[in-house]
Amino acid sequence: MPASQIARDWDPHQFSGLRRWSLLLFVAGLFFFTASRVPLFNIENNPALQAWESFYSENGQATPRRWPQTDQHGVTFDQQMILAVRTTYDPAGVAPAWLHSLRQIASLTTHLAEGYAVVALLLLLTLFIRLKSSWSEWRGPVQGALLGAITAGVAVQGLKILIGRGRPNELIYRAWPDWQPISLEHSHHSLPSGHSTAAGVMVTLLCVLFPRWSGLWILLGIWLCATRVLTAEHWPSDTIPGFLLGALCCAFWVGRFQRNAERNQSDTSSQRPLE
Repeated sequence: MPASQIARDWDPHQFSGLRRWSLLLFVAGLFFFTASRVPLFNIENNPALQAWESFYSENGQATPRRWPQTDQHGVTFDQQMILAVRTTYDPAGVAPAWLHSLRQIASLTTHLAEGYAVVALLLLLTLFIRLKSSWSEWRGPVQGALLGAITAGVAVQGLKILIGRGRPNELIYRAWPDWQPISLEHSHHSLPSGHSTAAGVMVTLLCVLFPRWSGLWILLGIWLCATRVLTAEHWPSDTIPGFLLGALCCAFWVGRFQRNAERNQSDTSSQRPLE
């Protein structure tokens, strides 16, 4: 598709506005608190929890419950979702066939949001745009997304080390998550999700370039975030902050490149001699 057709549909200010981003951040914070701290599910008659406990009982081991005493009254949304997907690792027959198939699809498609893959794709696009002048109007958004991906990547790695949240894929062996701030261990780099951050960058760029398909791109972003939970690599509450971090960084740099382009175009027009 020629860049000129894309530019007619592209509103560079669609992601601007402090109020809009503030609302998104508030909703994300509320979701994180509710999902990670509020016990929403019962412990009694909980099939997912029973399947987790059976992993130990069949091996003659005691269930190593190390959750806080306050959590004895229930299971949080984060814990329940991970317990549910972990049933695919438990003895055969515990997990339904559809869940097993869904996890297989997730394990393949989750690589679409690898940070290095997204950066490599943006670098290739940048090079391609420089070689193909008819796509020059993509230059600002793509370069902005590239800087956004790099900025978000540095930020997410720093936050992972600083926060030190335990990953859920160790739940079977270490029971409930623990927090070890300032940790260099990969097992404690759960929050925020790096893949979700890369997905946020990619979805934001796609929404800028192809706004008519924004609904599809957002669904793609939701699925990529869900793959991190289905593969038990992240808690659900890790994904939303990561996605918003990537989207914010991408929107900031894309908007900055666009404002510079508009300013340069205005300067060029003002300097053009009158006929």
